[in-house]
Amino acid sequence: MSAAPIPRPVEDRVPAATDDLVYLGAGPLLAVLLGFALVPLREATNSANLSFPFVILTVVIAAFGGRSAGVVTALASALSMDFFLTRPYLSLRITENHDLIAFAGLAVCGLVAASLGSGQRIASLGERNSHARLIEQCLSELEAGGPVEGTVGPLLERARQVLPLRAVVLRDTAGRVVAAAPHRGGLEAIPTALVEPDTLLPRGVERERLRASPPLPREGSRLALVARHRQEGWLDLWGDGAPATVAARRTITAVGRILGVLLAREPHH
Repeated sequence: MSAAPIPRPVEDRVPAATDDLVYLGAGPLLAVLLGFALVPLREATNSANLSFPFVILTVVIAAFGGRSAGVVTALASALSMDFFLTRPYLSLRITENHDLIAFAGLAVCGLVAASLGSGQRIASLGERNSHARLIEQCLSELEAGGPVEGTVGPLLERARQVLPLRAVVLRDTAGRVVAAAPHRGGLEAIPTALVEPDTLLPRGVERERLRASPPLPREGSRLALVARHRQEGWLDLWGDGAPATVAARRTITAVGRILGVLLAREPHH
């Protein structure tokens, strides 16, 4: 197999796209729409009861959009309830004491709920989505049937962007570089540490270590790429120091399996 063209270097990891701005805009808009939708009920019950849907909305927005989106939604919810559901209607003035208490209660509850928005959950969802897109991209390239030289480079660069990797190099069984990300990755010394395909831990290391999400070795490690019960190449990995979660390790393993199939498809490698 001839060496693939070296991909153009990308020195800095591209941050994964998030939906924070979407929730930041959608939260207040939904709060206004919710206030308008509850107008038919404003004479049937008091404003305190009508505040619960706004609290639920704030909790949901904070859980998926983060604290900033939750805080903005909480403030918009309080104003929406005041404008649509408390007398005088269609005004931000409050004349009744119980309406004032309901307004203050909604604002406080909403801000507390927003402050408890789970950053860890948001990060986990973002990680899961970026990993799924990476695997989908790999499968699309596999299905397209193009030459390895023209497809693997961008895939490795994408993997480096979304996974805790400083560099990643694909080699054939003879040790020749097929593709590398970044370009200088192919100049790194070949790692000597071999890792298990299911955990990416060095051979002999207990699986319990995965609970701490240890980073991938900065000095590099090697993952054997196997397809059809035969080794087709190596995936050399250098960690960037960030924690390597179980999800990240599984994604790397899945990408490695697809790359093994891509190598096996080549008639001369």
